[in-house]
This record gives sequence, C-alpha cells and structure tokens, in this order.
Amino acid sequence: MTGDDARLPRPVVAAEPVPGPALAVVTHRLAAAPAALRDPRADACAALADLAVLLDGRVVDADELRVLDGRLGGADRAALALLTGWVALDPGLLADAGLRDVAARCGGLSRLVLPVALRVAEELGSLREPAAWTDDATAREELARAVLAVLGLLPSGEDAALAADGWRVVSTRHRRAVAAELAAEAQRAAELAKALEEQRAREAAAQYANY
Repeated sequence: MTGDDARLPRPVVAAEPVPGPALAVVTHRLAAAPAALRDPRADACAALADLAVLLDGRVVDADELRVLDGRLGGADRAALALLTGWVALDPGLLADAGLRDVAARCGGLSRLVLPVALRVAEELGSLREPAAWTDDATAREELARAVLAVLGLLPSGEDAALAADGWRVVSTRHRRAVAAELAAEAQRAAELAKALEEQRAREAAAQYANY
C-alpha cells in the first residue's frame, strides 16, 4: 500500500483548505441527482459548457471545449463530471462563504468548478459503476468528500486531520489497498505455517529413522 492510496484528492487551487458546507449537504444533493446524469449517452462536454453559463455567465471557448472533450472519455468519467456539476449547482453550496472565497481566487465559479469536475472524474473514474455514486451511501460520501477536497473545502465541523480520516474510511482505492495488504499477509502467514509443519514432519521422520 502506498501513501497515494490514502491521500485526499488534491485541490485545484494550491492552498490550505477552508471551511465549507456540511458533508450532508453534498451527500443529500447526490442522492437527489437525476438518473439522466448517469446516462452514457449524455454529452458531458456540452453540459459542462452550459454549467459555466449557469454559474457565472461565462461562455466556454473552443480550446476549453477541446480540453473537456479530451479528458472526459468513458461513461464513468462523464458521469462523475456531471455529478460534480450537479453538486456545484446546489443552493446550499453556492451560498457557502468558503466556496465563494476559493472561486474568487480562480476568477469565478465556473473557472473553479469545471477543473474540479475534470479532476474528480480522473481521481475516481473506473472505481465504481456510475449508478453507485448516487445509489450507495458509502459511494455518495466518497464522491462528496472528493468534490469538497478538490474544491479546497473542509466539511463543516472537520479539520484537515478529521477530513483525511473520513476519506480513508470511504476511499475505494484505499480500502482495496488495505484488503490486498491483508490478503498478502494472510498468504505469507499460511506459507509460514505450512513451512513449519513440513519442517516438523521432517524432524519427526528423522527421529523415527534413528530408532
């Protein structure tokens, strides 16, 4: 297991995280996400361009559209990007002072949210089926914590250490790494036990031969 398996996703803005909304605000928003956001036929690139207009009236240029299109391959990444955008439109999050502070450093909400959607999609892509991110409670928390971390926000009531602990509990990548490590330890223990048993059998046979 490596340190990367346990780390929170990196924020888009390189700075100390600031207090944000309650984790429940984001998980509840994900639970209410329309099924259309997970439809593999959805045009994530066009949807994110529309999102920029909704957030602060910015029209995405052709170069940015090409970047979006090139980095959103696969239904799993597209669904994660769209779900991140859905979270960003939540009135409770939009009203959050921490989000407004981080967005101001980026030049506006859309210049923060679109890169966040891409990074979340890249961080979590291929880990779960798209439906799990809204239908499974642990997956919702994993996605909610990832979105907040990449936005540069701490869940309300948590400091950086508590947020990191919470991430390790729900992170699919970390949990798989721990399971693999435990399985490897069990395998090593079984091999050692077998070697000791064989050694005892050889010693017993040698003693018998000496009689």
